[in-house]
Amino acid sequence: MGYTLRNVFFLLIFGVLAATGLGHFAEIAKDDRGERVHRVSEQTAAQEYDDTYTDGDQEIVLQAGRNGHFTVAAWIDGEEIPFMIDTGASTIVLSPDDASRLGFYPSGLDYNAVFATANGEVRAALVTIRELRIGALELDDVEAAVIQAPMGMSLLGMSALDRLAGYEVEGDRMILRW
Repeated sequence: MGYTLRNVFFLLIFGVLAATGLGHFAEIAKDDRGERVHRVSEQTAAQEYDDTYTDGDQEIVLQAGRNGHFTVAAWIDGEEIPFMIDTGASTIVLSPDDASRLGFYPSGLDYNAVFATANGEVRAALVTIRELRIGALELDDVEAAVIQAPMGMSLLGMSALDRLAGYEVEGDRMILRW
């Protein structure tokens, strides 16, 4: 039994790392005013994930980073949270650190949901995000999940993307429409 649990744990960690782009880790730093800012590690980042986007009336155009991933900074319940957009994730997946910043304290959550990933099953706690904002785009009451394992960056999955009128990828640009 111990051998099986250890293998499941390693598969879970590997799955989370693979889902977030192996080595695509965030760090928290302080800016000149002592404010907390998030940066993607330089080894894989195209830019700080102060996202590169054009905000129109009903669309946002994101520019892919050098690693090919689309990242965006979203405001959730008043907190800025960096996300990698993941169309393969059925829901928004919050890292334990980001969940804590939003008031979803991982130690007090009930991890009763199970998600199937390419690398096995992952246990998660389901939560609801009251307000998610990216530029002019605003979504209320969005389903999300908090996983127990550390992640480099939270994932913006289909529970948010399905609420849009549509999205498309054109080369190194992703267009979100609502």
